[in-house]
Amino acid sequence: MKIGILSFSDSRRRVHESLTPVIEETADLIRQKLEQAAGVKVVPANKIIWRPEDARKEARYLASEDIDGVILNIPVFAFPNLVRIACQFLRGPFLAFTPCCGKLPGLGGMLAASSGLEQVGIPCEKVYGSLDNKGLIDKMLIFCRTAHAVNRLRGQVLGLIGGRSIGMVTGDSAPDVYYSLFGIDVEHIDQLEIVRRSPEIPHKLVDEAYNWLESHVKAIEFDAKKLTQPNLKMQIRQYYATKSIIEDRQLDFTAVKCHYELSEYYYTQCLCAAFMNDPYDWDGRKEPFVFSCEADTDAAVTMQILKLLSGKPVLFADLRHYDSANDVYVLCNCGAMATWYARQADDPSENLKAVSLVPVIEKYNGGGCHVRYIAGQSKATFARLFRKSGHYHMTIFSGEVVEFPVKSLDETCPSWPHLFVKLAVPPDELIPKLNSNHIHGVAGDYVAELNKFCQLKKIQPEIC
Repeated sequence: MKIGILSFSDSRRRVHESLTPVIEETADLIRQKLEQAAGVKVVPANKIIWRPEDARKEARYLASEDIDGVILNIPVFAFPNLVRIACQFLRGPFLAFTPCCGKLPGLGGMLAASSGLEQVGIPCEKVYGSLDNKGLIDKMLIFCRTAHAVNRLRGQVLGLIGGRSIGMVTGDSAPDVYYSLFGIDVEHIDQLEIVRRSPEIPHKLVDEAYNWLESHVKAIEFDAKKLTQPNLKMQIRQYYATKSIIEDRQLDFTAVKCHYELSEYYYTQCLCAAFMNDPYDWDGRKEPFVFSCEADTDAAVTMQILKLLSGKPVLFADLRHYDSANDVYVLCNCGAMATWYARQADDPSENLKAVSLVPVIEKYNGGGCHVRYIAGQSKATFARLFRKSGHYHMTIFSGEVVEFPVKSLDETCPSWPHLFVKLAVPPDELIPKLNSNHIHGVAGDYVAELNKFCQLKKIQPEIC
C-alpha cells in the first residue's frame, strides 16, 4: 500500500522558514513509523506547501504516484486554505495529523484545516498525539489499510462466471451499484467457457498437478464412482481453464455459479475454489485470488475487501449450525475455503497434511472431490455485505476459531471443510443481524478497518 504525506506551513515566507525544521522532522518521523509496518510504502511530497502554487504542484505529484490515501502533516498553524486547494487534486481518503506540543499551535491548525475540508464535503479523519504512542500508530495503520482497500477496488473487474445459483437472490449481482459505490466493473462469462477450455489443457500440466496433490495431501479417498483419478484430473483441468479465463479477461476476482450445471452434470468447483483462494498451488507460491462460490457477488466483493485489508487468504462459508453443548458456531460449505486455514503455515506441506480430498456428496450428481479439513486455531474476523431496502449494510464480528476432532463433522457434513468458532454473542443476538446464509472470514482482527471502510463508503455497519 502507498500512502502520501503532504506537509503544510504558514504562508508568510519569514514564518514558514522558521517552522520548516519542525515540519520536516514530523514528516520524517511519520514515514519512519509507518514503514516499520510490513507492506506500507510512504511517498512524501517534494517540498512543504506554503503557497497555493505549491499546493497544486505537490498534490498533482502525489496523484501521479498512484497513492492509496493521504496524511496531512500539520504540526503548526498552517494556512487552512492551502489544505483545501491541495485536496482538490487528490482522491483521498485523508487523515490530518498534529503532534502533541503545547509550544506550537498545531492542534488549532489541524482542526482548522480538517474542518475546512469537511465544510465542502471532503471527509477527513483527525489524529492528535505522540508518534511514540503505539495506539496512535495503530490508528494510522488502520487508516492506511482501509485507504488501500477503498482505492484498490476502483477499476477492478469482478468476473461473474454463470448466473444466479439455486435461486439464491441474496447473491444476485448489482453491476450498477458496484460501479457507483465501489468503482467495480462486472464482466459476465458463461460457465460453458470452463467446460470448453478444459480439454485444451496440456496433459503434462495436469499430471504434474495430480502428482503434487497425491504427494502432499493427507489422503485422496477414491471411491471408484464420484472421486476417480480421471475425475480429479478433470477438476485440475477446470482449475487451469478458470485461470486462463482470468488471465484472458483480466479479472481481479471472481464468483462462479457451479450449482447446478457444473455440479450436476460435470464436476464441482471445490478444488478450484480452495486453491484459487490459497497463497500457493502446485505451480508454487502466488497471490491469493478471491473465488466466491454459487455466483454470490456480494460474497466476492466482501472477500475482496477482506483480502485488500489483510493481504491474506479469505474464507467463504455457510453458518450451518450452533452447537449449544460446546458453545460454538459451525461454519462449513462445500467450496471456497482455502487450505491455508488448515494450519496457517508458510509451508504448504504443513497445511496439506491436514487436508483430505473426498468424494463429492450424493446430493450433487456430478463427480470430483470436496476439499475437507478442520481449520486450525486462530483469531478471525467475519463480515458480509448485504442489501436492505436498496441500501448496503455490512455485518461484522470477530471470534476464536477452535479445533475439534474429525468425528465432530458427522453432526453436519463429514465431506466438507469446517470452522468451529467461539463468539461472545449468542445466537438470538447474532442471527437477527445476519442477512445472508453466507459469511466470510479472515485470520486476524480487522473489525476497526471494516468499520472505517463502511464509514468511508457510507455503508451501515452492523457490528455484533
